[in-house]
Amino acid sequence: MEIETLIEIGVEMRDVISSFIEKNEDYGEMLVQRPKDITRKMDMAAENALDNALVARGLCARIISEELGDRIVGKHPDFMLVVDPIDGSTNATCGIPFFCTSLAYTDKTEIATFDDISMAVICDIQGNTYCAEKGKGAYLNEKQLAGKKRGTRPKPVVSVYSYGVPHVPAGLIELERSIIVRALGSIALDMCFVADGTLDGLIDTRGLVSGYDIMASALILKESGGTLTDLKGNNLTNNVQVTGLSIAGTKNSELHEKIIRMLDV
Repeated sequence: MEIETLIEIGVEMRDVISSFIEKNEDYGEMLVQRPKDITRKMDMAAENALDNALVARGLCARIISEELGDRIVGKHPDFMLVVDPIDGSTNATCGIPFFCTSLAYTDKTEIATFDDISMAVICDIQGNTYCAEKGKGAYLNEKQLAGKKRGTRPKPVVSVYSYGVPHVPAGLIELERSIIVRALGSIALDMCFVADGTLDGLIDTRGLVSGYDIMASALILKESGGTLTDLKGNNLTNNVQVTGLSIAGTKNSELHEKIIRMLDV
């Protein structure tokens, strides 16, 4: 598959999601509730859009997705897609226009890791498309990411997710004294914002991140010159089906080292 085809599929999924939300008042209705996430009507519309896009192109794939798990589209898969149909679904349900479709590609169809992802596409609901190919850089709307910071910031602006769990790392509160904290509600888009310089960093200490949440954005961040690790500073080399991750991502090595040192998990 070429990156252009993956972009086309991502855009088609985004268009279906947008149309479904516009035409269905119950788009956010919950269908399935699991311990760590929820499947809503709009999620299933996005999953169906993916299947339809593949079938229309005569493509056979193994799909690892948030909503439907591990499945095969077609008879004999030629590649694997790790998919989050709607990352930021709570935002979508509340009418907050900050959510996206996330697609990560590998030509491996059995066991694959973060390192095996060779293409990534993220389409946000506002019409922006991030993409990356391994070794070829990262792009936003066909322009290569330069990573220049936007605006004037007296301290690093970092998206921090630490809510909803019983334990917060001891050093996080102290770290937050030296940064400006945001939590925008779509970890994949947050990571893209780190890649393009809108944010300086991303931290999630909750142990709730799964591979499908960040598999695409991880490649985009890496190809933009950024770093993504666990909270001990180790590179992510996990299987694409990993769950329970806590992560830190930046494009500034000094900031990254400071985060890891102060969290000291």
